[in-house]
Amino acid sequence: MKKKILLGIFLALISVGILTSCGTEKEKEAVTTEAQATGGHMNIALYWFGETLDPALDWDGWTLTRAAVGETLVTVDENLQLVGQLADSWENVDETTWKFHIRQGVTFQNGNPLTPEAVKASIERTVKINERGESALKLASIDVDGEYVVIKTKEPYGAFLANISDPMFIIVDTSVDTSKFKETPVCTGPYMVTSFKPATSFEVVAYENYWGGKPALDSITVFNIEDDNTRALALQSGDVDMAQGIRAGDIALFTDNKDYIVKTTTGTRIEFLTMNTVKSVLKDKNLRLAVNSAVDYDTIAKVVGGGAVAARAPFPASAPYGYDELNKQTFDLEKAKTLLAEAGYKDTDNDGYVDKDGKNLELNIYGTAGGNTRANSTVAELLESQLKTAGIKANIKIAENLEDIKKNLEFDLLFQNWQTVSTGDSQWFLDNAFKTDGSGNYGKYSNKELDNLINKLATTFDVKERQKITKEASQLIIDEAYGTYIVSQANVNVSNNKVENMHNFPIDYYFLTADTKITK
Repeated sequence: MKKKILLGIFLALISVGILTSCGTEKEKEAVTTEAQATGGHMNIALYWFGETLDPALDWDGWTLTRAAVGETLVTVDENLQLVGQLADSWENVDETTWKFHIRQGVTFQNGNPLTPEAVKASIERTVKINERGESALKLASIDVDGEYVVIKTKEPYGAFLANISDPMFIIVDTSVDTSKFKETPVCTGPYMVTSFKPATSFEVVAYENYWGGKPALDSITVFNIEDDNTRALALQSGDVDMAQGIRAGDIALFTDNKDYIVKTTTGTRIEFLTMNTVKSVLKDKNLRLAVNSAVDYDTIAKVVGGGAVAARAPFPASAPYGYDELNKQTFDLEKAKTLLAEAGYKDTDNDGYVDKDGKNLELNIYGTAGGNTRANSTVAELLESQLKTAGIKANIKIAENLEDIKKNLEFDLLFQNWQTVSTGDSQWFLDNAFKTDGSGNYGKYSNKELDNLINKLATTFDVKERQKITKEASQLIIDEAYGTYIVSQANVNVSNNKVENMHNFPIDYYFLTADTKITK
């Protein structure tokens, strides 16, 4: 009954959204006639929106990339390879100089030409207003040289090329009123935004003069449906034609059903636990290793289902970082008990939990109900049970906001969900999550050898050598038990059988493409 009520509310919202977005009856009739005559209209559902549609703000560019609105100089393809987009060639002139040839004949969605000067202004704007921009590029200067943009970095930085593919560097036309970009950004992609309802939906139409050829669809309504069940129900009811991020519990609704198309790939997003190595008993390496040996990764992945696989390492098998060659985290209950004993913990009072100095070993595991620190209830229950089997008492705690808890190091373990290869490269994740003083290093890991490896990436430009360094860093992270790497999530996209050319990328901020279409 609860699901039916929820669906009813959702359908009502969709109806209101569609009616209000199309304007008058006459306008709606014109849109419908045009849609029937050419590429048609599609409704799609994303599982998350940014607060605005300005790509330079926070992580809001991800929404534009998913909806095929914005483009960057280079992008990441379905094989995690960097390929040209608004730049059709580039050269690493020296350790601090990059030269990009700007694709000719490209126009912004308002008809203004894409010029090297426009690219320069857009990147400078992002670096100025997004705090991640400076660290992502280490920008020293940008100059224009004919049809080229020449970018200099403050220091050698091997991750530069990958980082400039981040959606925050979507190229926008800064010659117009950029204050309107929160609702209607002016980009270069196959689809252009016509209206935006924060946290609800936005409308896009085909940009007829798109440099890559006419888009397959005439118009699209993009819905923000964060509740997993509601997103699946909207697809079942036919109110959306294509949905991103169908979760494990709902995949069975669509598989082996001729009315739907299901595409699954191992993503680059990992669910893991950060370990507090400063203000917790987990500063003892043996205890961290014991926790990791007590977790049955394969069982958790099987229960999670939906294509999820055991992670057991900081980067998934889909990334080119020597996954099969690593000595990964492994479930070994006897080893866990031995490590606990070596740390001085034994069950002296026969209550099922190990203790030391008269105190049981208790670990507080924090998460939220949503977002990148959400505590999946199934995973949490399994962890609690598995740790108990090893003699460790786990207390799962759900908080509305974790900022103070992270800042004050009030946790023992912290649920995390990270896009580990966010730009097709490893350095961003390593820099932020593991380097001493990294902005996302909530466990306060500090290891000189690891820092040196991460720093070495900065001055390494050869792809194979970068992969080798990342593999070494991964093994060190595993050996030091800097985190418990539980599952690699599967990216699951589902459409009805009228949709053609639905794609599925390992990096989940790519989704809709110009060739995706729907039959009448």
